[in-house]
Amino acid sequence: MKKTDILISGAGMVGAITALTLAEQGHSIVLIDQAPISTFDADKPHQLRVSAIAHKNLQLLQKLNVLPNMIQHRLGFYNKMKVWDNRSTGALEFDHQSGPNLGAIIENQHLTTVTQQLLLTYPNVTIHEQAKITDWHQEARFIDVELDNGESYQAVLLIAAEGANSNIREQAGIEIKRKDYQQSGLVCNLKISKAPEKTALQAFNATGPVGILPLNDDLFSIVWSLPNEQVDTWLQADKNKFINGLKAHINRDLGDIELLSERAAFPLKQMYAKQFYQERMVLVGDAAHTVHPLAGQGVNLGIEDGQCLAALLEDINLKNTDEVAQALKTYQRRRRAEVFKTSEMMTFLHHLFTTNNKPLGFLRAKGMNILNQINPLKSWLIEQAGS
Repeated sequence: MKKTDILISGAGMVGAITALTLAEQGHSIVLIDQAPISTFDADKPHQLRVSAIAHKNLQLLQKLNVLPNMIQHRLGFYNKMKVWDNRSTGALEFDHQSGPNLGAIIENQHLTTVTQQLLLTYPNVTIHEQAKITDWHQEARFIDVELDNGESYQAVLLIAAEGANSNIREQAGIEIKRKDYQQSGLVCNLKISKAPEKTALQAFNATGPVGILPLNDDLFSIVWSLPNEQVDTWLQADKNKFINGLKAHINRDLGDIELLSERAAFPLKQMYAKQFYQERMVLVGDAAHTVHPLAGQGVNLGIEDGQCLAALLEDINLKNTDEVAQALKTYQRRRRAEVFKTSEMMTFLHHLFTTNNKPLGFLRAKGMNILNQINPLKSWLIEQAGS
């Protein structure tokens, strides 16, 4: 049995960025993923699955040397946000006061590929691709793990970054709280002729928001939240009907709109685990929580899970049981509080902007317009925003 400091199951965006941060600190890392090492072809069309990476996490990616290694023309930097409510006069506009960008829209596979390629250059990182954990058990001071490729490891910690359907979380018997929004997010890529440059747009409707996210030039990623019973209609509609329906839900003159990709949809659910760790196993990212995508917080919360955990582990002795236990308790307390606050806020906003209640409609308009005039509140919202 080989020994390492930290095992990480899941080499997607959150798992890979967490691994890179911990490797930079000098920890020995074993990263395990069922998929092969990710690849990215910039000559192919933009992919459908993208994430809005917040300004503070772009700074992290710069520090980790991820951002400089990315293909710059495939990064959708934006420095403004415009939000409006189609059932009232409510509107908000943001720009970043302390830097050139609010964030960037990045293809998930692009970010994963660059981060994994950097990890391959670290002598203290071992990557097992196309492998999975078949068995694991915990002791007071360590955790033992067996892989389906015959390898076995003993580590101080096992970090589960496997996504919302985490096998490790389920095997550990950790309960989750789940809320189904009865909605799906329809995604596609569009060419839009008159959209404002470097601006993320969001239109709120009774059925849910439409996010219009800049990829580059006049290319945009769309995330259209819809009731489940309407999703198939818009997935199967011909191009003209789809574009006309989308324009009605945007309700702004953005010029000609052209559909450039297939359409896909994914269910929208809120979930968070009742525990973020169990003895020597820790949950990060979607394995610990999922939130409504209307503010682009999901992947940012996951990245910040990994950064919080790494910061707590940096200055302790991993062989000291009490220090490790205290770090994990602190991690759970901090991240559960942050995730609960963000997740419940997303649920509140979802209800506020989809309800037909007239007093709440008045509140939407009045509140958005008041916020638009109060710079300190706008600045705070900008710092919270992931998109």
